[in-house]
Formats: sequence, structure tokens, C-alpha cells
Amino acid sequence: MSRARWWLIGGATGLVVVAGGLWLWQSTALSSTPEHAALDYLHALESGDPDAVAATGMKVSTSALDAFDAATALIEEARVTSVREDADGASAAVDIEFVLGDAAQGGQLRLGVVDGRWSVDATGLGTVTVDSSIGSEVAIGDATMPVGKSIPLLPAIYTVAAAPATLLDGDSSVSVLPGGKTAATVDAAVRPEATAAAQDQLDDHLETCTAPATAEAEGCGIRIPWGTEFREVSGIRYRIDASPTITLTPTGFTAEGGALVATVTGTGVNGESRTTTYRTDSWTLRGDISFTADGLVLSPW
Repeated sequence: MSRARWWLIGGATGLVVVAGGLWLWQSTALSSTPEHAALDYLHALESGDPDAVAATGMKVSTSALDAFDAATALIEEARVTSVREDADGASAAVDIEFVLGDAAQGGQLRLGVVDGRWSVDATGLGTVTVDSSIGSEVAIGDATMPVGKSIPLLPAIYTVAAAPATLLDGDSSVSVLPGGKTAATVDAAVRPEATAAAQDQLDDHLETCTAPATAEAEGCGIRIPWGTEFREVSGIRYRIDASPTITLTPTGFTAEGGALVATVTGTGVNGESRTTTYRTDSWTLRGDISFTADGLVLSPW
């Protein structure tokens, strides 16, 4: 047999050995002990890296990982103090200790075997319920969450802010512990930028309100006293001389001081064609306002 052939056979054998070694390493990694799996999870939390958390095999939502990326303080000095495997050999309880925000904390993680790998279950998460004095959403970094709903988050300290931050001020700090339930309230306030955005939205609404029509549009603050002068109206044309200026409260708005001209065409009470122009310098609208994660919504009455 030639030396070249012996070399090829030897090389193939080496590949088999390498492949076998790789499989053995992967198999061992996937069959780690509950203690190793718990430590992997704790170290991932200490790193502050969402990808490291996801790599542990724990089921975590994308929104929780996004929020974790914006955590303001992470757990430190984490360690496992005891491990108890259940009789089924596929579940275990691990007691842990750590420091969060300069405070010593303790807790317990439950683990199970998934696809041959020990992984921390939902006990590794805490839940947060946040209320806000204004708005239907709050934000942690780029992640948003609904007000009043229990949301699972990874253990850390977070700054929860009123949303959207471009329109609302206010935040609150919240600590999330494994298996813990936490509530927080954001005392929100309307920023000046919200008034400007609301005025732009109102002006767009008023353009729709004043399109040519045969009757006053609802929710536009328009009341034309043509009833005593017209038997029938065939058309109304508007001219906005000044838009009402909007003022916001946390839940509503008032827009005052507008100047509106309306020219009404139709049949007068005497049966003859009639055209009359009306003007008001006290055009006023009122309504509700709501804030979402993306902006604000006016709902004129």
C-alpha cells in the first residue's frame, strides 16, 4: 500500500476522532448539572448580555431581553448555596444568593431537562406591574409594556419611564427578583412637545372639518345658526382665519380662540335661493386625549 493511501486513511481516522470528540463535548455540555446550569444563568445575568441569557436555553421573550439590555443595575456576587434534584431526575431546585443594588438577596430557581439540557424555568424571571398617571404604555429603554399588566422580566434594576418619552416626562426605578412580583407607579407629566404635536393633529382634523359639505361635521365645534334663515342647505364653504389654540390636561384638551367663516348656500325660508356668510371669533373644541407608545390621539367631542 502506498504511503499516500496510508496518509489518507490516517487523515480520515483523525477526522472521525475529532468529530467524535466534538459530539462528546456537546453531549456533555447539554447534560450539565443543575448547579452548572444555574451558575451559567446567574453569570449571564451578571454580564448584562441578553444574548448570553438566551444562550442558556431559558425561554425569555424578546421584549424581556430588550428591556434587560437597558437595565440600570445588574446582580453581582451570585452563587449557588444548595441543590436538590427531584426523584424524577429531570427537575431540581437550586437555592441562590446574590447582591442587587447593594442589597443582599436570596432566592430559588427551578430547573428542568429540555432536549437533554438542564435549563432554568420561569422561576428565573420576576414580574412587574406598572401604572402610570398618563398614558397606556411605559418604556424600559426601547422596550414598551402595557400599563396595568403583569410583565415577566429578567432579574435586574430597571428605570421605567412614561411613554412616549418624546411627549411625556416621568420615571420610576424598580427591582426585579427571581420569582418576585413587583409593582411601580410612574408619575407622568405632559411635555411641551406634546402640546405642539397635539396642535398639529388638531390642525389636520380642522382641515377635514372644514371641507365643503351640506351639514356641520360632528366633533368640530361648528354650530351655524342657519335654521331661522334657511329652509334647506345645499352647500357650506369654510375659511379658517385662525385655528383654535390647544391646551392639554392629562386626559383631555381644550382648543379656544379660533376664527371661522362659513358661507351657506341653499333655499331661504321664503323659498328663494339664499347665500349667507357667518363668522365666529370664538371657535372652540373640546375632547379627550390618549397617549400610546408611539404618540398621542385626540378624540374631539
